[in-house]
Amino acid sequence: MNEAPWPSGQDGTALGQRLAAELARAVVQAEKRFGRTLDRRELARRLNVSTSSLYAYLNGTTLPGTGVFDAILAALGVAGPEAGRLATLRDEADAARRLRPTAARTSARHSSAALAVPRQLPLIHPVFVGRDAELARLEALQSRSEDSATGRAVVAVVEGTAGVGKTALALHWAHRAQARFPDGQLYVNLRGFGDEAVMDPGEALHGFLQALGVTPAAVPADTAVASGLLRTLLAGRRVLLVLDNARSTDQVRPLLPTESGSVAVVTSRNRLDGLVVREGARRIVLDVLPRYAARTLLERQMGAERFALEPREADELVDLCARLPLALSVAAARTAAVPAGSVGALVRELRCARAPLDLFGVQDADVDLRTVFHGSYALLPPPAARLFRLLGCHPGPEFDATACAGLIGATDPPTALLDTLTAAHLVRQHTPGRYALHDLLRLYAAELLDGGPPQERREGTERLLRHYLDTARLADHHLEPWRPTPRGAPKPTAEQSPIGDHAAATGWFEAELSSLQAVIAQAAATVGLEPYAWRLADACAVHLRRSGRRAQRAAVHALARDAAGRAGDRAARATATRRLADALSRLNRTGEALDLLYETLRTCRDLGDEEGVREVRLSLVRVYDSCGAPRRALPHARLALAMAERTGDPLALADGLTSVAQQWERLGEHTVALDHARRALDLYTRLGHLDGQAGILIGMGRAEQGLGRPAAAIGHYEVSLDLDRALGDRYREAHALEHLGDAHAALGRGEDARALWEEALALFQDLHHPDTEPVRAKLGTKEADYPPVPASSQHSP
Repeated sequence: MNEAPWPSGQDGTALGQRLAAELARAVVQAEKRFGRTLDRRELARRLNVSTSSLYAYLNGTTLPGTGVFDAILAALGVAGPEAGRLATLRDEADAARRLRPTAARTSARHSSAALAVPRQLPLIHPVFVGRDAELARLEALQSRSEDSATGRAVVAVVEGTAGVGKTALALHWAHRAQARFPDGQLYVNLRGFGDEAVMDPGEALHGFLQALGVTPAAVPADTAVASGLLRTLLAGRRVLLVLDNARSTDQVRPLLPTESGSVAVVTSRNRLDGLVVREGARRIVLDVLPRYAARTLLERQMGAERFALEPREADELVDLCARLPLALSVAAARTAAVPAGSVGALVRELRCARAPLDLFGVQDADVDLRTVFHGSYALLPPPAARLFRLLGCHPGPEFDATACAGLIGATDPPTALLDTLTAAHLVRQHTPGRYALHDLLRLYAAELLDGGPPQERREGTERLLRHYLDTARLADHHLEPWRPTPRGAPKPTAEQSPIGDHAAATGWFEAELSSLQAVIAQAAATVGLEPYAWRLADACAVHLRRSGRRAQRAAVHALARDAAGRAGDRAARATATRRLADALSRLNRTGEALDLLYETLRTCRDLGDEEGVREVRLSLVRVYDSCGAPRRALPHARLALAMAERTGDPLALADGLTSVAQQWERLGEHTVALDHARRALDLYTRLGHLDGQAGILIGMGRAEQGLGRPAAAIGHYEVSLDLDRALGDRYREAHALEHLGDAHAALGRGEDARALWEEALALFQDLHHPDTEPVRAKLGTKEADYPPVPASSQHSP
C-alpha cells in the first residue's frame, strides 16, 4: 500500500505532525456534521485496514498510500480544494521520505540543495540551419515560464513528419537555453516509433526520479504516485524536460511539470491534440526546410569547397531530397567521403533508380529513411494505411478529399482517414481542404503500393482518373452551359460539394490544374488508360484558353495526341491534333499549326467526319487570321458557313457567320461584316452562348470604328468586356480593353484611352503575350517603364 514510517529529521517530524493535525481536524468536522461519535472500527473496516493502522495514520506515525489516503478523505467527507490541499501535503511528505539519506539530512538546512542537478541533454549535430521562427516561439515560451504570475509550467509540442528535424530543433534550443534552467535538464527518448518497444511512462518516471535524487528502491511502482512525486520534486524549481519521440498524449502526461519555472518540450510524429486541449500546450509544426536553408545545410555538411565544385548538381540534390533534413544529411554523408564529382553521380543515380529510397539507406536504423518512414506507417489502422499507399499513384503535387474518395472508391470524402494521416504527419494540410505529401513520402507510398497485389495500383489509378474526368467534365459544363451534352450534365462518381456554377468551376480548375496536367501525363503513359488522356485534355481546353495558359494548353493537347496515336484511335488523334494546332497558333508557331491542321483535314476526310472537317476549317481561319492573312482565311470561313447551312445547326451557323464577319472586317468590308455579325449575335443570344456573344461584339465594335462610328463601337466593347470578365477570359478581356481605348482615343478622350491601354498592357504582360508590344507602342513607352509582373502572380507560360 506504499506505506512507510516517517523519515527522521526535522522535515519528517514537521510534515508528520502537520498532516496528523489536519486529519484530526477533519475527523472533528466530520463528527460535527454526522452528529455522532465516529466509529473508528467501522471506518477501518470500510477502508479495509486494521484499527491499529488507522490510528497510525491519524496520529502521524505512518504515511498512508495514495489509495488509502483518498479513501480516508472520502469517508470523512473532505472534497474539493481542501482534498487537493491535503493530497499535496501527503505528496510532499512522500517526497521527503523518498529522497536519498544524504539529501534528506541536507534538506533541513537548505531544501533547494537536496535534489541532484541532472544534465541529461544528449550530444547534438554541430550543423543547424533555419527554423528561426520556430526558435523564436520556443524563446517566447521560455520567457513565459519565468513569469510566476502564470502559476503553471509551460509545455511545447514540436510535431512533424519523420526526418523533418523535430529532435534537432528541440535539442538545439535546449542546449542554447540550458543556463536558464539552473536546476537541471532532463531528457528521455520515449521510443514512440520504430522497432524497439515503446517506453512506458513508468519507466521514464523511474529514470527522472533517480536523476533527481530518489533512490531506486524508493521510486513508487504506481505510475500515478510516481508522477505526483515528480511534480512535487520539481515544484519551485526551474527544470527543462525534453520528452523526445512521443507516440501519444497518455505517454507524455505523467511526465509533465505543473508549476511555473519549468518547461517541457515534447517532440512527436503524431499530432498530440490532447496536450493542446487539456494542458494548453503550444503547438509548433515543422515542415520541410525552405530552399535556402536546405541548400545551406547541404553545403555545411558537405563542405563549402566540395559544394562549390558542383553547385547545379547540389541544387538538384536539394530537390531530390525533398528538402527533408534527414535525407539531406544522409546525402551529404554519402558524398563527403568519396571523390569529387560524387554529387553529380548521386543525382544521376537518384534520377534513374528504380528504388530511390535505397540510396538513402544506411546501416543505422534510426537514420535509414525507409525504416524511419515505416515507423509511422506501421502504426496506421488498415483503412488509413490503404489510403496512404494509394496516394503513391497520385502524380499531382496536391489533392483534396474528393480526389481521395475517388482514389479509394468511396462515395463520401474520407475526412476521418485524412485526419488520421495528418495526425501522423504523413500527409500535410497546407491550406483548408488541400493536402500534400513531400516527394520522398510519395516514393515510399509508391513502394508500398508496388509491394502489394499488382491490381491495387492499376485499380487505384483508374479510379483516380475516372474521378478527375467526371469532375472536370462537370466543371467544364458550367464554363459553357450552352454547349449541348449527349446525356445531360455530367456527374462525378463520388458525392462532393457540388460544382454548381461558373465561379465554382473556375475555382476547381485553378486549384486542380497542376494535378490535371500530371494525371493526363500519367494516363498517356499507361497502356490501356490512354483514352483518359485525351478526354481530360478536352475537358480542360476551355479553362486553359480563357485563363491564357498558352504553353500548358499546348502541352496537354500534345500529350493527348500522342496517347491517341499509341492507342490507335484516329478520330481522337484528329481532334487532339486540331486542338494542339489551335494552341500552337496562340504561341505564334503558325507553320507547325498549319501543318497539323492540313494533316487533320486529310484524316477527317478519310474518316468521313464532316463535323471534324468543319471544325478544322474554323481552326484554319483562326490561324490565318492570327498571322494577318484574311484573304487566305476567308475561303475556309465560307466553306465552314456553307457546311453549317446544310446541317441547320444554329451553333455551327453562328460560328460560321462569326468567322466570315471577322475576315470581311479585316479586309475593310465593314458593312458586310456587320451584316454577318448581327445575324451571328442574334443566334448566340438565342442560344445563351455568352462566349460567342463576347467574341462577335468585339468584331462589331471594330466594324463600327472602321465606319467612323467610335461611339457605337464603345457600346459593343463595353458589353464584350463585361462578358469576358464574367467568363474569366483574360486574353479577350485584354483585347476588349485595348479596342475600348482605341475608340476613346478616336473621340479625343486621351486620358481615358491611356488608362484603358495601361490596363490592357498589364493583362498582356501577365499573360506573357506578344500582343504586349502593340499596346506599349500606343502608350509610347519602353519596356523598362513597365516592370515585369512578380513571379508569384504570373501564370506559367
